[in-house]
Amino acid sequence: MNPPLRIALWAPLPPPMGGVGRWTQRYLAAAPEHDLAVTLLDIAPPPTGFSEKSAFRLNRLRPALTGLAHLARLLARRQVDVVHVTTTLFWATPREALVLTLCRLAGVPTVLHLHSGNQIIAWRDGLPQPQRAALDAVLRAAGTVIVLSNELREYLTAQLPGLAVVRIANPVETAEPPPGPPVLPPRRQPIRVLFVGALTPKKGVAELAQAVLALPDVELVLIGGAGEALDAAADLRMQTALVTLADARRLVQVSEKTPEEVLRAYREADIFCLPSHREGLPNVLLEAMAAGLPCVATPVGGIPDVLDGAGLLVPVGDVAAQIRALDTLAGDAQARAHWGGLARARVVATCGTAAVLAAYRQTYLALLG
Repeated sequence: MNPPLRIALWAPLPPPMGGVGRWTQRYLAAAPEHDLAVTLLDIAPPPTGFSEKSAFRLNRLRPALTGLAHLARLLARRQVDVVHVTTTLFWATPREALVLTLCRLAGVPTVLHLHSGNQIIAWRDGLPQPQRAALDAVLRAAGTVIVLSNELREYLTAQLPGLAVVRIANPVETAEPPPGPPVLPPRRQPIRVLFVGALTPKKGVAELAQAVLALPDVELVLIGGAGEALDAAADLRMQTALVTLADARRLVQVSEKTPEEVLRAYREADIFCLPSHREGLPNVLLEAMAAGLPCVATPVGGIPDVLDGAGLLVPVGDVAAQIRALDTLAGDAQARAHWGGLARARVVATCGTAAVLAAYRQTYLALLG
């Protein structure tokens, strides 16, 4: 019997409770069943709340230096077969360059896993030529690049010929969550629309509040903490829309919940809506689909790759389109059951934890020849 593959995983654990942290938890839980012996290099910064800004902060320096030192020891002792580096790039690109350089010097293959969305395309295209060349050198330093959307895979393949790029969806647990007490307060309206995520303008919260306000007998439930916004005017519009909805007794705000509580909360809602302006492949959407909720979302990042044909896609920032989509579902129980069934079938077929971990393992084996 072959020994398990030894993986050094460069990734953050919660807190803060973000999408990559949730991915890390799921990966660690499933890895032993796939003969993966994982050493985590936890690069999570101290929890300071979500921010739309991608910027270097001093509190990120210590976990990065600690992780680099731990990785150097593993490489020196020949205790790792593959290094799996999760990243959103942007400010973190120089940090990941150091990781990849260490691995190359040690002769250990690497996977660079891009957890950001298709905004990387506009960012790379807008870089001055020397910085773009430096970014491309970082991408080429990896043995394989994993992305979350077909659009980003096609872009990188075209822009960097010869780069090994694969699209692998985020894993999601498809089993029913364990029973527990209700997570959400009692209903005040017959139909409940659920949003899970940081409450910032880039998540489309203002448009969602405006759309729900236009629909009778519908309430909006928000699970998540407030985040720092890039645009003060957009943040003011969002807060105004939420106050208006609250005054109409159509808003329920719930503080951040544990992953287990969030899984139960999906079962207490009727519709899931995620009208983000940018995303990678949001775990909350995959979880809502696995729960059999009909989903309304914007076609950003990897969302169209999993939701197209199994949910309702609306343009970014289009309140009228959101109203039509939510109204279609709110007024028809059969439509909700239809779209919920399609969503669950799609996510079980493409994003189940077992299938995704098997794809990771196959990527590692290919690198090792």
